[in-house]
Amino acid sequence: MVDLVKKVAIGTGYITLMNATNLGASFAFYILIARILTTDEMGTISLLFLVITDFTALTLLALNSAAIKFVSESLGKGNINEASAAFWKSFKIASIVTAASFALATYILPYISSLVKLNAQLMLIALTTALILNYTSLLGGVFYGLWLYGTVALQNVIYFGIGRFLAPILAKLGFGVRGVAFGILGGALACLIYSIVSFNGRLKQQSGPFPTKLILGYSLPLYAMNIIAFIQGWLDIALLYKMTNDLSALGIYYLAVSSIYVLTLVPNSLASVLFPTMGYKLGESGIESVRDMLKPLIRLSLLIIAPISLALAAVSPTALTVVYGAKYASGAMALTITSLSAIPASLYALFASSLQAVGYTKPIALAGLASLSVDAATLWLTVPALSGTGAALARALMAFTAFAIAYLAVKLKIGFSLKGWKRIIFYAGLMAVPPLILERSIVMNALAKAFIELVSFLAIAIILFKGLRLLNDSEKRLLEKALPSVLKPLFRLIF
Repeated sequence: MVDLVKKVAIGTGYITLMNATNLGASFAFYILIARILTTDEMGTISLLFLVITDFTALTLLALNSAAIKFVSESLGKGNINEASAAFWKSFKIASIVTAASFALATYILPYISSLVKLNAQLMLIALTTALILNYTSLLGGVFYGLWLYGTVALQNVIYFGIGRFLAPILAKLGFGVRGVAFGILGGALACLIYSIVSFNGRLKQQSGPFPTKLILGYSLPLYAMNIIAFIQGWLDIALLYKMTNDLSALGIYYLAVSSIYVLTLVPNSLASVLFPTMGYKLGESGIESVRDMLKPLIRLSLLIIAPISLALAAVSPTALTVVYGAKYASGAMALTITSLSAIPASLYALFASSLQAVGYTKPIALAGLASLSVDAATLWLTVPALSGTGAALARALMAFTAFAIAYLAVKLKIGFSLKGWKRIIFYAGLMAVPPLILERSIVMNALAKAFIELVSFLAIAIILFKGLRLLNDSEKRLLEKALPSVLKPLFRLIF
């Protein structure tokens, strides 16, 4: 068990570094592009990413998750031939569905273009990018299943790094939104080339069959969940645009919502690594070991995400002004609400990963359907009057609903109970008080104000974490292993 937890920590370190790099690249991209393009053009950018995400969600059939599940579980049983057979069957199914879907989409391109209100050239670039990303995702699933977390990390860093680097350069050179689209396509192509080279020789194609029914029986409930997750992630964007017909409001809201992903860095990294690791442990020792792994990792995630979420919610006007410019400060309330929703959303990601690992995928789909219903109802009720703030409220209620259902499933199926969370939230609230007071009482240059608020947050965090010993020694060691080297000095200062 100790060895596996260490492997989770090391794997999480790779994935955290990957996510930190990806988030850094995306963050820099949004900072730059917000100053190059208009708010209307930022709204168009959100529609571009909507198309890419739409195609991958609809056509991949969650076969990348099936690859993680069956490759890692087969390795846990010591059967490399079975792992290979599982991947190649997943690859064959994915290729058939992806190719047919791309052909159909290009045939009806004029109709889709008018429906999404995105010109045909941008649509074709987006669809081509999505086609490539289907294959990089499938190969990424194999890398996860083989515990090649460093390969997964570099795979994603190449995509985000190159794509987000080229996009603002091309936009600045006068290509505008088309430049962004071509930049993202370039990142996807580079990622695919690296993925193919890295995969070469890993799992040789086997003559022995692997049951298609077994793969689809596992992946299709997850596919339904992915469709639901796609709608969850983009329904507020789509309905906000439909109800307001305002690309500027859409662009401001999109940037505000995109900003919260930095909060989920460590929890999402843990969720990515937990899936194959728990799959391995399930094949080796049974469900009790899954529960034992989950307990310390949930507590660590909550200790990280809660203070940062509450602090960002407290200083959202200044944060948006400093990062994107004063014209985006009107999205402050949306950022406040979505920052708070990052707490249940992060815990849901960990619970969902655990349920996937042990094969309980139906509760995840149920959580998605219920939360989507709450999301849709709240959007229809609030967006006409509150615009982006109403959309943010819908997103928050959706996150809480998904968390509540997933937690109930984990409690019933795995026997895990969430303990000590009230104490953590209380201390997180204390850490957010100084920034909140400064935000409401001081009028000064936004950059200077943000610096003072950050220092006050770090000061109270150091006092509480060190003085009250919120982390024990084993938790400190585990968390330090999960952090990239660049963050370790800050970690040692605070903890």
